[in-house]
Amino acid sequence: MFLLNFEHNLQLAKDKCNGKYTEELTKKFYMLYPFTNENIGGYIQKFPLKNKSLLTIGSSFDQALNAILYQCKKITFLDICPNAKVYAYLKMACLLELEREEFCQFLRYKNYPKPFIDNPLLYNKRDYNKIWKTLRLLNDEAYLFWDELFNTFSPEVIRNSLFFNLEEDKQSALEMYNPYLRNTLLYQETKEKLKKAKIEFINADLFTVTLKKKFDTIWLSNLATYIESYEKIKKLILKMKPCLHENGKMLLCYLYDTEANQKYHAHSSFLYNLEETLAYFQEFHPQLFSFQGTYSIQFHNQTKDSILTLTKK
Repeated sequence: MFLLNFEHNLQLAKDKCNGKYTEELTKKFYMLYPFTNENIGGYIQKFPLKNKSLLTIGSSFDQALNAILYQCKKITFLDICPNAKVYAYLKMACLLELEREEFCQFLRYKNYPKPFIDNPLLYNKRDYNKIWKTLRLLNDEAYLFWDELFNTFSPEVIRNSLFFNLEEDKQSALEMYNPYLRNTLLYQETKEKLKKAKIEFINADLFTVTLKKKFDTIWLSNLATYIESYEKIKKLILKMKPCLHENGKMLLCYLYDTEANQKYHAHSSFLYNLEETLAYFQEFHPQLFSFQGTYSIQFHNQTKDSILTLTKK
């Protein structure tokens, strides 16, 4: 069954790279995020991660890498995208074998600081030759997946077919979002801690998966902004609450360009109506934490982003 699933997912990826758009691809959440588009560095210290357990979603794998830097003991990585796991292993192999600049050049679509110029080192052969043995040792499936794609399609085709092109214009922004990329020292520290990290992967829909473990922290990124109503979000909270240890914290939602007392704009998700949202989830002890926003980092203004957290008490 493993081999059939792997072969099926690889064939879907090849179909996508060949420009085919099958019915199955239209039904699945299939695209990957190359890097986070959240300022993880702005909120990560709000959570006690050292020697703790974390359940996180997010197909860029940056949430997990930053948690590893902060000495998180056990990480469960859950994503509905069938290729999130193989991308996570690719990113781990790159981190273990490449220097920080090589890591960014290999995985980033653009060659900054020259904007809009394609990166000639994206998925380049020289760096791939440095990582493929480690990738194979980490996970056979990931090695076979990327080796097939890298030897069949151009870097541009792979990136445009399988990934959202949502990277920030400046590498410096990604370095601010991600503590593990901020400097060479933190990058090396993450590399050493990754060697000891315990990571479990689950490819599933958060709404239907059965989780048998409990966690100290749960991060749900901005998933809740894609849910249609408060009632459905509450059902998700009630499903996840038994998976938290007592006094455990859940990051229910990442909110862009918003902070307390900010006027609600009707075109936004209803969750951005903070007064109503905080009142609705009052029984779950909601808190809003604000910090330097992604727009502030990119455009040097004063905007803030926020996270909405719930605590099990």
